Amino acid sequence: MQVSLFKKVGTYEDKKDGKEKQYTNFYLRCGDSLIPIEPCFFPDKDNDNKDYQYAGRKEVMKAFAEVLPDKDKSADKTPADNKRGNKPSLEPITDGVSPF
Repeated sequence: MQVSLFKKVGTYEDKKDGKEKQYTNFYLRCGDSLIPIEPCFFPDKDNDNKDYQYAGRKEVMKAFAEVLPDKDKSADKTPADNKRGNKPSLEPITDGVSPF
């Protein structure tokens, strides 16, 4: 099984000061599963609880991660889609013949 590292980059509005900020989310793809991951922050209790290597670890992940492709929403649409999302629903039998 192949494992791949992906990243998704975007922006959001900070609620405290209203400024636009950037984010980077990381994911591992294992088979058909997409698993969100986050670089760890290791506070140094002797040095004001700062982690001076955190930014470096995150930049290394950014450098090796591929951009996560956008999900094609039009390919996921089926006639059974409704306001509940893409959950399947039972379709009535229209030809009058029951499979049971």
